[in-house]
Amino acid sequence: MLSFLNTKGSTAALALTIVLSLAAMPTMAVADDRLRFIVFGDAPYSDEQSRELEEDLAPMIREAKVPFLIHLGDFKGSKESCTKLLIRKRYNQLMNLHPRPVFYTPGDNEWTDCDHTKKLEPKDRRPELERLDFLRTLIRSRPLTLPDGWNYARQPNFPENARWTQGKVMFATVHIVGTNNGRHYIDKDDIERALDLVDKRDEANRVWLKEAFDAAHKYNSGAVVIASQADVIDVENDVRDMPCSRTVRMRCDAFAPFRDHLMRLAAGFKKPVLFVHGDTKWFCLDKTFGGKIAPLLWRLNALGDTTSKVDATDITVRFHDENRPFEIKPLTTDESLEKCR
Repeated sequence: MLSFLNTKGSTAALALTIVLSLAAMPTMAVADDRLRFIVFGDAPYSDEQSRELEEDLAPMIREAKVPFLIHLGDFKGSKESCTKLLIRKRYNQLMNLHPRPVFYTPGDNEWTDCDHTKKLEPKDRRPELERLDFLRTLIRSRPLTLPDGWNYARQPNFPENARWTQGKVMFATVHIVGTNNGRHYIDKDDIERALDLVDKRDEANRVWLKEAFDAAHKYNSGAVVIASQADVIDVENDVRDMPCSRTVRMRCDAFAPFRDHLMRLAAGFKKPVLFVHGDTKWFCLDKTFGGKIAPLLWRLNALGDTTSKVDATDITVRFHDENRPFEIKPLTTDESLEKCR
């Protein structure tokens, strides 16, 4: 078994329990020509959605018997309280959704929006950096211990960034969030310190993304899937083509470095790459996201805000179909997958 997080005391006991549970699971058969997994995000946004998740969606996720689940962040509503009690409750609910590993990348609702004066009452606001530290503590408190062969790792000091292989696919989570990747609405922290930490997270993401593609080359992966919360295309018109810098730190396109880096790495990989995210309202697939630079780079805006009920996105990687390497559909509803605008 592989574990890339330290375990002591009760954490060690928890890790042992996870190991034994995984060992008792039936082996997941991965076909040579395809791999299926489930992505879920932008929910639950209320206690009502939380109940719907438990009663309706969770049984369907377990019935699917996929090897893992990815949550794309925003497991609470932007106007819900940011107390540790609620965040811990929803995180634990998320981790218990599936008997197999659940990978989570943070959303802005869990931390950058926690001091948002236009969304929360004063009694519900908390400093965003304090909430981010708490999220990382939760992630460290439930380390994933996976069977040999998954080539699993987490990034030092950024435990939300994970990387693993399943079958012939390399997966990675990258911590990029809405609110211009944390550069907007800094209301209860020192602004310069908060922006310095965004710069450090950007650099960590750049390194992590490069390491994921390096690993994909090393293991001869047939495809790469990158997951984050933010819709990196959703940029306000007045900051388009305006890069962030040491002097322009808030009113700028905070997603441009990630987009450019991802396109260059995807171009060099020369096999299908899927960037999957949540945060905005459209359930859509962008087959031309990489343009002429990276024609095999696709973008999926997964199910979330617009569905009439809580749902998840069912994805199958098809290694031998260059025209349709990713089969995408709702898990439980009849929501239509559109072409991204």
